[in-house]
Amino acid sequence: MYYENMTSKFNSNFKNAFTLAEVLIALVIVGVVAALVISPLINTYVETSTVAKVKKGLSILGQAKKLAENQKGPIDGWDFGNSWSETTTLQFWDYIKPYISLAKDCGTRKEACYQSNGTYELSGSVHTQTYNNDSRFYKFVLNDGSVMWFAASIVGKCTSSSGNVDNVCATFYYDVNGNKKPNTFGRDIFIYYMTPVGVYPNLSNNCSKSAYGSGCSGYIIKHNNMKYLH
Repeated sequence: MYYENMTSKFNSNFKNAFTLAEVLIALVIVGVVAALVISPLINTYVETSTVAKVKKGLSILGQAKKLAENQKGPIDGWDFGNSWSETTTLQFWDYIKPYISLAKDCGTRKEACYQSNGTYELSGSVHTQTYNNDSRFYKFVLNDGSVMWFAASIVGKCTSSSGNVDNVCATFYYDVNGNKKPNTFGRDIFIYYMTPVGVYPNLSNNCSKSAYGSGCSGYIIKHNNMKYLH
């Protein structure tokens, strides 16, 4: 009788317990649900952080220009060349260097201040310009690990137009997460222009997943989001 009772109880408990297959299925469902919930949260965090950094980049350059002009006069009166060259960029850098806090100053040297494996456009195409190996661009790392590089007087001294911005004295590129991927315009690389009247983001209508992505700094400053990625 005792044996029969124990057997009956065991069979009853076994029937009420989860099988291994049921446990695995439950885990898979939980994993799928977690992925569906966590992935959008991560994307939202990354985009919110990027928006803040794009604004920060604009502020860093605006402050540097203001302080430099307070000490050395208006930017269009600074003594730098009017051709796109290493010499011109170095001359321009002398004016603003004291007003930017650096973690590493790589200058125009062809070293690994910034990745040399190429950058990408928002459309996925490889960007043809290799900044790390071009001495016309000055490169430096900021204290938060982000990277900037720039060139002065790409076409004339404070006379060129680019990204719907006039009278450009220097063009700055800002990778908000340094050498980390994706190294893509509109995702982690953004463009600014320093002019006699201020520092501006790229204002061109070129911020979509099928485009270069150069105008995404302007989009972010205007809309305070990165909805163009969705």
